[in-house]
Amino acid sequence: MPFEVMSKQCGTCIYRKDSSLDLAKLEAEVADERMPGFFSGFRICHSHSSACYRGFWNQHKDEFQLGQLAQRLGQVRFVSAEKSHDQ
Repeated sequence: MPFEVMSKQCGTCIYRKDSSLDLAKLEAEVADERMPGFFSGFRICHSHSSACYRGFWNQHKDEFQLGQLAQRLGQVRFVSAEKSHDQ
C-alpha cells in the first residue's frame, strides 16, 4: 500500500512560513522520545483523511521510519485534498 503525501501545501498548512502555530510543539507530538531529531510518526493533513502534510514531508521525510521505507520501496504517492462531504 503506498504512503500518501499531499501533492502541495494547502492554504492553511501548519508549515506555511506565515503560520502563527507553534510548530515545535506540534512536531513534539510525533517526536520519538528515544531518538532526538527523529519521529515516531508523521503529521496528517487536515485536508485529507490519511495523507502526510507536504510541509512535514519536505522537511522530515528521512527522519521517520515509514517515510524512509516508502522512499526506498518506491511507494510514495502524492495526492490532492479530499472533497468535503458537502461537495
